[in-house]
Amino acid sequence: MDDYIVSARKYRPSTFDSVVGQKALTATLKNAISAGKLAGAYLFCGPRGVGKTTCARIFAKTINCEHPGPDGEACGECESCRSFSAELRSYNVFELDAASNNSVDDIRVLTEQVRIPPMNGRYKVYIIDEVHMLSTAAFNAFLKTLEEPPKYAIFILATTEKHKIIPTILSRCQIYDFSRISSTDIVEHLMSVAQKEGVTAEPEALAVIAEKSDGGMRDALSIFDQVVSFTGGQVTYQKTIENLNVIDYDYYFRLTDMFLEKRIPDTMLLLDDILARGFDGSHLIGGLMLHLRNLLVSRDDCTLQLLQVSDEMRRRYQAQAAKCSPKFLYRAMKICNDCDLNYRQSRNKRLLVELTLIQAAQADDDDDSSGRKPGRLKPIFKKTAAQNNVKAAQAQAQAVTAAVPASAPAAAAAVTAAQAEPQAVVSRRTSIPTLKGSSVFTSIYGNRQAGRPGEQHGRQTVTVADADVSQPAKPLTDELLQYHWQEFAAALPRQDTPLKNRMVNCRPKVESASSFSVLAGNEMMAAEINASSDRILAHMRLAFNSGEITMEVRVDRSLNVEHILTRDEQYGKMKQGNPALEELERVFSLELR
Repeated sequence: MDDYIVSARKYRPSTFDSVVGQKALTATLKNAISAGKLAGAYLFCGPRGVGKTTCARIFAKTINCEHPGPDGEACGECESCRSFSAELRSYNVFELDAASNNSVDDIRVLTEQVRIPPMNGRYKVYIIDEVHMLSTAAFNAFLKTLEEPPKYAIFILATTEKHKIIPTILSRCQIYDFSRISSTDIVEHLMSVAQKEGVTAEPEALAVIAEKSDGGMRDALSIFDQVVSFTGGQVTYQKTIENLNVIDYDYYFRLTDMFLEKRIPDTMLLLDDILARGFDGSHLIGGLMLHLRNLLVSRDDCTLQLLQVSDEMRRRYQAQAAKCSPKFLYRAMKICNDCDLNYRQSRNKRLLVELTLIQAAQADDDDDSSGRKPGRLKPIFKKTAAQNNVKAAQAQAQAVTAAVPASAPAAAAAVTAAQAEPQAVVSRRTSIPTLKGSSVFTSIYGNRQAGRPGEQHGRQTVTVADADVSQPAKPLTDELLQYHWQEFAAALPRQDTPLKNRMVNCRPKVESASSFSVLAGNEMMAAEINASSDRILAHMRLAFNSGEITMEVRVDRSLNVEHILTRDEQYGKMKQGNPALEELERVFSLELR
């Protein structure tokens, strides 16, 4: 069996015309050779695997060719060309790896070799690969030779990190910036290699390989060899994505259709399927961003050339892009980009991806009139008719409360009836409604949104102890009890901030059909709750429409937590630790506001 040679070496270009994706640079080098205008030092820089070292070798071979062609290419038949092609046995070309020869001594040896003229040929070419690995002292030792080399010596420096080279070296070189090779050029080159190797390859599979290589031809050929070994010479799209662990394009098309149809539960199930196949959430988000970008450029014929995919895939992108509005694509791309930025810092990465998919499904909603920012979550499931009726009845009751003076007994009875009316059509709550944190947990300075002293605050102003017996009583459950307990605490005025903080740290518990207990962490909390028991009971009896509800306060030291200090309590502790504050307050007649 013949010795196997990898495709990256077997199909390495030997002429300028065979270099893929660098037409401008190769044309410049050929013209310089034809005109005889050769510089003493060149710097080839760019990403990995784009042809820097290959062009350096072709350049060295061409300038020493005895019979160069009129187009600036080497003849390939003279003694110099044959010796160069025979595994670089030419005595006029020297390659140095700066990663392992980066000291001043190595550069000193190199400068001594430069003094010796070539034995045959016209030029001695020194190719220094990864030149950015040279030390600063080595760079400085190389300056004089690089600036004034012998007329027969040419230096070609190659690097992937141009910014690490000192400016004095850059100023002495002609700089050639190699660009990444486009996916179209990579696919065409891989197709020609597949034909020479007798391999059957689908264009979609080669497009995946080109995308995976990130613009590097060497990486593309290495991946191609890997896929050929896996598929046995039949390179198909499905086998390629299976071998390279790439998410199928079909997932992105299906996700986009679900976004447009607002099928949020289906997106959750599809995400679970993707994660179950071993893919990471960041790969999904990255691929989804690229898919949305491809849809955006597919909407306009002038930007369609930016879509580097096969013809069949291009038609599929155009068909789906026709369904998407620009607003949806802009917002969905922004949402996915935010998820990509926050993915590493997120503790629950799956939840972050799920929220991103939910937001993307609502990205085309027209919510500008409401002042809401794009991407803000909306309810996933629509409200029922009964819930809409309840909301309308509650709004009507609030309007009646605002219009009628609180001092009129008849008006108070009407308000009570209006508030109780929606409860007749409300289905039993399945969960405790969540209150805003700004309404439940207040700062040490109290609730700034609370009303002025003497102003009525919600249901806490009710003074009747008995409920309306004409309406049925609501069952006393732990969920509803917790809800109305938080409701009472959230509506307390500013002067009752200490009571609000105590209620947040207490735990109400149903004891029977008409009684409940309150577990406090210590005797002080229990005393404050007992002092306000009449107000709490009045609220609960009205909320549950039952005048028989009773309350008992008990102490449970396992719930004892440090309560939130008011600003007066904080100031008192500060004065205890620093008596000078009290003297300062007395001298300047200061007071806490």
